Amino acid sequence: MPVALTVQSPQGVRRGDLAPAAMAAAGVLALHVILSGRYGFHGDELVTLSAARHPALGYLDRAPAVPLLARGIGFVFGDGLWPLRVAAGVVHTGLVAATAYLAWRFGGRRQALALAAIAAALLPVFLAEGSLFRAPVLDELWWGLALVLVVRLVDGADPREWLALGLVLGLGLETRWTILALAAAIAVGFAALPEGRRHLATRWPWLGGVLALALWLPNLAWQAAHGWPALDVYREVTGGARADGGPLGPLVRQLVAAGPGALVIAVAGGVWLARRRRWRVPAAVALAAVAVSVAAGLPAGTLGPLYVLLLAAGAVAFDGWIGVDADRWRQVMTFLVLAALVAVPATTPLLAPRDYATLFHDVDADVGEEVGWQGMVHLVAGVRDVLPADELGELRVVTASAGAAAALDRYGPARGIPPGTALSGEGAYAGFWPDGQPAGTVLFVGFGRRELARYCRVVGPLAIVGNDAAVPNRLLGAHIAFCGRLLVTPGQLRAGLTRVR
Repeated sequence: MPVALTVQSPQGVRRGDLAPAAMAAAGVLALHVILSGRYGFHGDELVTLSAARHPALGYLDRAPAVPLLARGIGFVFGDGLWPLRVAAGVVHTGLVAATAYLAWRFGGRRQALALAAIAAALLPVFLAEGSLFRAPVLDELWWGLALVLVVRLVDGADPREWLALGLVLGLGLETRWTILALAAAIAVGFAALPEGRRHLATRWPWLGGVLALALWLPNLAWQAAHGWPALDVYREVTGGARADGGPLGPLVRQLVAAGPGALVIAVAGGVWLARRRRWRVPAAVALAAVAVSVAAGLPAGTLGPLYVLLLAAGAVAFDGWIGVDADRWRQVMTFLVLAALVAVPATTPLLAPRDYATLFHDVDADVGEEVGWQGMVHLVAGVRDVLPADELGELRVVTASAGAAAALDRYGPARGIPPGTALSGEGAYAGFWPDGQPAGTVLFVGFGRRELARYCRVVGPLAIVGNDAAVPNRLLGAHIAFCGRLLVTPGQLRAGLTRVR
């Protein structure tokens, strides 16, 4: 007898069914490619490139996977901005594809796949991180792949896919430790429900866990040998998140930042999953991830990758409610697109810098951190040029931010500032600071006069950093000062300025 396909049963995919989702994914990639070089490097990207030139099993403020990948991309394509940004855009494109795939896995039809893909394409947290090559975008990739594997395992995939899940979690741990929240949530989600516990009765989940731990061990060993700096980063990040509106504040803002359309779809998706016995385990994993992240005080963006799961399920829920009513589908799609369009200029370098600063800086300040690095280097070089020649032999530039030091390392040689001139006590750069330095003339960038008074006799500020568009960021208004004489040893200066972020 004939079998009717429903929105709860996966079906064969026809080429026409994939077309809208494929167009959404292609549009995302095109957007990131077009905008990839519009502003400039983000400070964290510059630090990543510097870390890539100092290969290690760990760094004071980051895990090693992103610098290692940047080194590989640089070897193949050059270490310019465009290859890195395209790589980040490819991740966003992959998240769009993963969301559409899960919508199909949940039994969605053409409309559901299109809705899921468009929602993921316009999700602010995916747009923002897909525009920058740094740890959060790879973190989203590993979370998204892990959630896809969870759904496949629950849906009867070969249990050996637990090894793939272990591989993904292990790579995630070498990228950013926040994926521990998802690992804990997966354990809780499977252990909490009878249909999940039967999976744990085989050896494959445990072998997957061993594989994840084996991949994590090199960085764990490095952390142990260096006093566990990741814990200092965690305390600083969570302290800031909890102080800014309490433990629930960041979560609420993260959900609001998804946009009203995507938020409605995601909530519907969570309810849809929880009401179906077949998908209760993924629902439990999502709920546990939220609980663990909130309890741990993690920033709101940590939970962004959950939308891969929730938007897919929500799109299928809408598919069941709307059916084949073309007019209602057009209304839903139009509302989703219009509600999310503000995210594009707010989270990507779409507008001219001055327009971004006026209209959207308060929405997403990270875009502003792509402006002004070369101008700062030119200004430092100009100050250097007016110093007496006998002061320049041992010149070092000590910066308040690691990004400024990385910018000097990248752009300084073209202005006669040799690599290694820049020092910083922030983050990864604290680990690059050579013993016994600075041993001669010192310029300070980004410090206040009162802050420097304990370390040296300050002359200046000799210049103040700005940018043509007056985009607010960490550089804007930074003082460049000359140190007439150090009052402490180089080691004491380094210790006094060292911080994880």
